[in-house]
Amino acid sequence: MSLFRFLLLDRYLAREVLRPFAATCSLFVLLFGGYSSAKLLADAVAGLLPTGVVWQLIGLKIVIALEVLLPIALYLAMVIGLGRLYSDSEMVAMAACGYGEGRIAWTVLRLALLVAVVVAGFSLQLRPWAYRQSYELENRAKAGFDVHKLEARRFHVGQDYVVFAEEVDRPGKRLHQVFFNQELSNRKTQIIYARSLTQGEPDSDGNTPLIFEEGYAYELDFEGRADISLRFKQLILVLNNVAQPPGYRSKSASTWELWDSEDFKDVAELQWRLSRPSSTLLLALLAVPLSRTAPRAGRYGRTILAVLVFAVYYNLAGLAKTWVKEGAVGAMPGLWWVDTLLLGLIGVFYFPLVSAWFRLHGKIKAIG
Repeated sequence: MSLFRFLLLDRYLAREVLRPFAATCSLFVLLFGGYSSAKLLADAVAGLLPTGVVWQLIGLKIVIALEVLLPIALYLAMVIGLGRLYSDSEMVAMAACGYGEGRIAWTVLRLALLVAVVVAGFSLQLRPWAYRQSYELENRAKAGFDVHKLEARRFHVGQDYVVFAEEVDRPGKRLHQVFFNQELSNRKTQIIYARSLTQGEPDSDGNTPLIFEEGYAYELDFEGRADISLRFKQLILVLNNVAQPPGYRSKSASTWELWDSEDFKDVAELQWRLSRPSSTLLLALLAVPLSRTAPRAGRYGRTILAVLVFAVYYNLAGLAKTWVKEGAVGAMPGLWWVDTLLLGLIGVFYFPLVSAWFRLHGKIKAIG
């Protein structure tokens, strides 16, 4: 009968946590999606990104962010859900039935394990996939250059060039007072300043001719030995619009690629991915003592403290990742010292509970 009662209380406790978890997670996704869409939609209005690409990039950014949003949503949901049980004196009634804090921690840990498995999938598999997709979309968008969509007095960054126009004549499909800079493959950079710029029709290979009128062109050698300057009435520059491969980046590399790498950036990225599931478990265990409130006290009295603790933890994790990327800290302790600090904090909260369990266990053995 006692086991059946515990199972019922387990289900009740899980339901009280999962309800705010679903609501909190949905809220975080909406907030993050809105934040991400602000800049991307501004780029779409400025003609830097096609509208269809914007929505794909927002979806990919949300996928990337879920490895962080899910743990914090579960953490806050536990603080809120368990805090309500404490404030309504339901925890007192559950303790009277023998359902103590140790059983609560065990139930919380089982829930956190399920979420940690999902977080591991996002962190180890979906995160690099989403970064690869976003890099490819951005490269294709940059390759599809169209001067007619540019905004005046804004820099447009392409694959290997930058364009700036003081004025945009949309009816005439012409840019005025144009600055153009392109990196060349032979360790040179090309700079063009022209009175106007128009765009010709792409050829069969997808290359776009840019027609500059009345200006100056400079080809500068990085070593300063073969600089060239000229004044022109009309200059036609053929721009390669074929999207280039994004190349190797730590964030888009597979977890197996990172595993054998000794590069600082790869080590930092790998440890970040591996630490997301463990942080889910640690934050869930921390939520149990942080949710304790006096009966009839405010339900959300500990929520602010929980948010502050998470903010400190997350910022320390970001700082540790930066140190590893820059080589200031080695692979050990790497990012793990942050989780060790969090584990120590959890140990401080759980020490009285563990001590009481050992004392009780010792008395039972002595009686036996």
